[in-house]
Amino acid sequence: MDPSRKRSSAPDLPMLVAKAKRKRPNDNQISSKIEAIVPESKLYTELLEFEKKLDATIMRKRLDLQETLNKPVKTKRTLRIFISNLSHDQETPESDDDEPRLDSGPTPSWTLKVEGRLVDEANASAYKNRQTSRKFSSFFRSVMIELDRDSNLYPNGNFVEWHKSANQADVDGFEIKRHGDENVKVKVILHVDNSPERFKLSPELADVLAIDVETRPGIMMALWQYIKFHQLQDPEDKRNINCDHKLATLFGQPKISFPALPELIGRFLSPPDPIVLEYTVRVDKPYHLSSHCYDLDVELDDPTFKSKISNLLSSTSLNAANNTLPKQIHVQDEQIMQYIQSMQNSKTKRDFLLRFANDPADFLDRWVASQSRDLEVILGESHVNLEEQRRADFYNQQWVNEAVFHYMTAKNQKKLQELLGGHPQPVPPPPQQQGGVPPAGHPPQHPFPPGMAPGHPGGRF
Repeated sequence: MDPSRKRSSAPDLPMLVAKAKRKRPNDNQISSKIEAIVPESKLYTELLEFEKKLDATIMRKRLDLQETLNKPVKTKRTLRIFISNLSHDQETPESDDDEPRLDSGPTPSWTLKVEGRLVDEANASAYKNRQTSRKFSSFFRSVMIELDRDSNLYPNGNFVEWHKSANQADVDGFEIKRHGDENVKVKVILHVDNSPERFKLSPELADVLAIDVETRPGIMMALWQYIKFHQLQDPEDKRNINCDHKLATLFGQPKISFPALPELIGRFLSPPDPIVLEYTVRVDKPYHLSSHCYDLDVELDDPTFKSKISNLLSSTSLNAANNTLPKQIHVQDEQIMQYIQSMQNSKTKRDFLLRFANDPADFLDRWVASQSRDLEVILGESHVNLEEQRRADFYNQQWVNEAVFHYMTAKNQKKLQELLGGHPQPVPPPPQQQGGVPPAGHPPQHPFPPGMAPGHPGGRF
């Protein structure tokens, strides 16, 4: 018997089942054979592809929103600055008839105030319940105040400066108090604390990029847009830039590389100009408020935006407690799998009946052979194919004659012992391989005397 025709035994059954499971397609996929029979099923395949793209898009947008939460989101607001002063113990102007007062009274003085608040925060109801808001000093890196007074009369205290420090608490405004009974011109210099840091461009670079003040990433992006618009990137080496007339005049070289751009740009950047406010301290009345106020555009972190994004992510999360969408999707997927499994079963039945209708005889032979092989796998004890035993070719093989000879020899030996009145002695069978074939080197044993033909009835002389 051909060894390749032998079936696997019962211990190999789990391995075959696992192999069959690995070959099984996805439950929500329609096989190409069904698509050949039912062309309309391609619409379902296209719908699956669209669903994959939609899921990928939703996941990408969720990642973008989560990344947005980790980045500072800025919103533009207006900071309104007010300057005023109070006067204390100022003498009223004396008339010509009044005698000068020589008694010493309180020293005349005045107090300068520089304050500010966010315009829309004062009246907006959305911010009334906020426990904390940004103080006026948090918007500036430093504040300097210059007093234009006679240095002979007031040699000290004519220049006041404040610088932000890490451990210093923010305040709503600045106040300075000085002695004096005359009006004083004041110059308030404010250095804005920009986050991220902003820079002032030199006139040459500002003329090329058409911007005056910008952050470093914004300047690099504007320069890249200029290079891309004028097609200055080297086509052979993308890391190099072929400068046009403006860039060559600016950088002083015909070709520059991208890695060197930040260093080259740094030479044309400087801190932005401070904000200078002028005011006159008046001592002729107890309180004086400047007729001008100054609006400054500032950028703040938007807390409402982040809260909205967080609420959106939590409400659309598949793990949310109040989100019933995942359950509905799961139910729909189960129904789709059941429908596809029903289609697969119908396809199997159709193929079974179609093969039977085309060639019934060959189909039945193949089906019986298949069932026999399956029976051998289940039993796990047979070494010979049961289907092959049904055919005549199985008994025309070389080992059949030797097997019949040994069988008949054993039968004759048993009959001889019965005639002699003795007990039959068991004849040990010769070693055999699968199928009853004696191995090489073991000729068949002949229990008869020489000259007795095989199959001669023993005991008859």
